[in-house]
Amino acid sequence: MISVIVVSLNTKDDFIKTINSILSQTKKVEIIVVDGESKDGTIEEIKKISKYLNKIIVEKDEGIYFAMNKGIRMASSEWVYFLNSGDIFFENTTVENIMNTLIKNREADVVIGNSLVKKKKYLVKSPRTEMNNNTVSSCFSHQSTFVKKDLLKQYTFNTKYKFASDFDFYLKLFKFNKKFCYVDQFISINKYGGISDINRIKVYLEFKNVIFTRNYNFFNISKINGLIFINFLKKIIKLILPTSLIEKIVYIFDRKNKC
Repeated sequence: MISVIVVSLNTKDDFIKTINSILSQTKKVEIIVVDGESKDGTIEEIKKISKYLNKIIVEKDEGIYFAMNKGIRMASSEWVYFLNSGDIFFENTTVENIMNTLIKNREADVVIGNSLVKKKKYLVKSPRTEMNNNTVSSCFSHQSTFVKKDLLKQYTFNTKYKFASDFDFYLKLFKFNKKFCYVDQFISINKYGGISDINRIKVYLEFKNVIFTRNYNFFNISKINGLIFINFLKKIIKLILPTSLIEKIVYIFDRKNKC
């Protein structure tokens, strides 16, 4: 029912953590690993656990979206989910819980839950949770999103973007009136410090390019379900403001708005 795609490149320790999280789930999924010819021992780890993996691709690529598209082409389940190296499922019953949710929402094209980001300072952005010393959430990341395989194969990720192709992809779906469904479930705990976290200005510029040069009318976008639109705006804001200020703003904002 669910294909989980793990993209890796020289992230051996993080890769092991992610795979262990998938294998510990109470419900099995199709596991697809796409590695860009790692040199740090990741490939050796892949070989050790190959019997638990459904499909493996080890070859050079030109970036994360190239790798994600490769994984999509290999997927055979109805739903596709991406879990980056270093990211883990929220708990070992996450897949089982989300499977039940997907069954109840078969008419949806995209199902979105909550994700948490591990940082030195921690803040939970979900309005139904409180601040604690372990997590800070990040709404509408691909680690909290399940997408129908057929849509991913139809549109794919635009590989001309290095940071904003997932943003571009979801806006395409909005433009073509695909159905998004939000569920108040925690899906993943994500590692902070990825390429988008350390290239905020470049990411912001790509987001701007997606909105204003690919025929996405900003006011048409505003017709999107309020929840999703707000989360997109928050994601853009995160790219240009200092993290400490973001945490304060998000906490205040999310106490008033359902994420």
